Amino acid sequence: MAAIKVKLVRGLAGCPAPHRVTVQGLGLKKTNSTKLLPDTPATMGMIEKVKYLIEWERVDEAPPARRTAKKKKEA
Repeated sequence: MAAIKVKLVRGLAGCPAPHRVTVQGLGLKKTNSTKLLPDTPATMGMIEKVKYLIEWERVDEAPPARRTAKKKKEA
């Protein structure tokens, strides 16, 4: 499975609030920050929504491992 490399190339000033939240959901914080994400339909939908703010490319690296929630210890 391929991965997607995403880079924030424009600042978030002046863009709609839902687009800012989407960029934050992609894991991007500042201009020129990059992130390696799994190639899923959800990721591609987020990229399509904010395509004017980012650059992306498919890479042949292994996608990052999914993070799972920690289980709470029973008392």
